[in-house]
Amino acid sequence: MQHAQLRAFNAVAEHGGFSKAAHALNLTQPALSDHVRHLEQEFGVTLFHRRARSVEPTELGRRLLSVTQQMFGCERAARDLLTSASTLVTGSLSLAADAPDLAIKLIAAFRLRHPGILVTVSIANAQVCMERVLSNTVDAAITAAPQADNRLQSITLRRGPLVAMVPTASPLAARRGLRIAELAGQPLVFREPRSVTQRLLEDELVRAGLRVDPVLLVEGREALEEAVAHGLGLGVIARAEFNGDRRITILPLTDCRAEMAESLVRLADRPPSRLLDALFAIELAV
Repeated sequence: MQHAQLRAFNAVAEHGGFSKAAHALNLTQPALSDHVRHLEQEFGVTLFHRRARSVEPTELGRRLLSVTQQMFGCERAARDLLTSASTLVTGSLSLAADAPDLAIKLIAAFRLRHPGILVTVSIANAQVCMERVLSNTVDAAITAAPQADNRLQSITLRRGPLVAMVPTASPLAARRGLRIAELAGQPLVFREPRSVTQRLLEDELVRAGLRVDPVLLVEGREALEEAVAHGLGLGVIARAEFNGDRRITILPLTDCRAEMAESLVRLADRPPSRLLDALFAIELAV
């Protein structure tokens, strides 16, 4: 039993004749008749009552028609689904992000162009974001993690300096900037060791020959900002990540060489995806 034979049978049954079915399938009538005849011969059955001016399905033919109509209905649904996905009308993307603000900006820009695409985003630190990309758990990630793995393809979305956060009520808030060495004389709040911001800060402290013990260790940018706002110490953050909390003043680190680079990352050897290509084509004004 071949697909072409079932399609020929279905067309004859639906159109009520061989000539109309042949025209619908763009086949010659002899070719169409051969398909139906071979199907009947293979199973030793009669699927049509053939009369001089009409063709009607037998009882078995009517039962088979109900099956083939479902079959070709599913085929059309599959074709419609794939066509809509290839034209970016429908579909879904899963993302991981360690920078929620940047992820939302990217998703908003993407959905302006492709409103039918469902995007899900999970928030995690940079290390977890990279693990999810490498394990193919998500389609892509927005992360500040270094892109040193040759299995990855990435584009930079945002790049910016590190800044110091001080309580707005502190005398330091009137300063125009701080040097790295000045941080050593202040109580500092550190992020968790896996934080990219924390690694960059520690590299700067080492470069300056400084050893600093924090007064508080917190997990997450929000917790760091709250600690600074409540006067527990100074913090360091990427300039672009600061959310504008009025309780906090940010100061440039005038001799800091480190920059935070945030990228959109995916596996380089994933199967082709027009959805991901469209996401990577988005240009953000950040």
